[in-house]
Amino acid sequence: MIGNFVFALAIVIIGLLAGKGLRVLLDKGTISSPEKMHRILKGSTMSALLVVNPLIIFGAFWYVQLDDLRLIVIPILGAIAIALGGGLSLYAAKWLKLGRKQQGSMFASGTFTNLGSFGNLFCFVFLGEASLVFVALFRLFEDLIYYAVGFPVAQSYGENQGLKEKSLLKKLATNPFIIITLIAIVIGGSLNLSPWERPAFYADLNSVLVPIFTILLVVPTGFNLQVGKVKGYLKESFVVAAIKYGIVPVAVTILALMFGLREIYDGIAFKTIIILSAMPPGFTSLVPPQLFNLDKDLANSSWFITTVLLIFVLPVLYLMTLYL
Repeated sequence: MIGNFVFALAIVIIGLLAGKGLRVLLDKGTISSPEKMHRILKGSTMSALLVVNPLIIFGAFWYVQLDDLRLIVIPILGAIAIALGGGLSLYAAKWLKLGRKQQGSMFASGTFTNLGSFGNLFCFVFLGEASLVFVALFRLFEDLIYYAVGFPVAQSYGENQGLKEKSLLKKLATNPFIIITLIAIVIGGSLNLSPWERPAFYADLNSVLVPIFTILLVVPTGFNLQVGKVKGYLKESFVVAAIKYGIVPVAVTILALMFGLREIYDGIAFKTIIILSAMPPGFTSLVPPQLFNLDKDLANSSWFITTVLLIFVLPVLYLMTLYL
């Protein structure tokens, strides 16, 4: 089983190194222009979210029987985890007496969470394919919260630039990632209820698709990694880490126990919730500081420190999946 843990770390490292490799190629002029690099990185992200992830979700929803009403609690717990992380980070920033731009960056770090590339991979490797359904359920309200709360609140702490105003409904209705994901869930769930069995090869296919999905999403992260920006915000970064790795997962785990989620699907749903509630800020947490002229160095420092701390957090999560 330790091989699963090493494999998960290896996938993340491969993605980061690939991203840094692209940065080196750009700096040396091997890749001719930043515009071409932007197309490469955008293509990597779009391929992961619009092609690979829908195939993963489709196959998972076709496979797992969703016949327990308690599962409706999982999306609510996902929303609570995101909201709690952002709210506590903003409160901590005010308690630390930071300026408004720093407060906005800490809020972004606490809100925008790495449930996709990291959470998806760790759940799959530690818990198996069945966990992917619960990952999708946990993330069901993720984009809604980001658009309805995350970006507007972050914008209120910075300069109102870089984001065109349009209705929340229009944002959600025209977001291709949301649309494709919902289509994959509906089709996979419909086939689950049909008499057709999922082809046997799909289990092996997902064992390939999940690592590919993670690598494609982590490559842009590795490219944009700025280690030199960390100094100066260690205290703030460790406060965010305490919230993301301590307070949020403890609170969400207690709620999951209260709703009896440990008793269903051999505990896989419960363990999935534990892993996802203890994920670090995602690369998306660096977007609001760029858009709204918040403190970019604080956001980068929080992202980097919490991501590095995964080295210590992952073994704890791994052991919890074995013995809980």
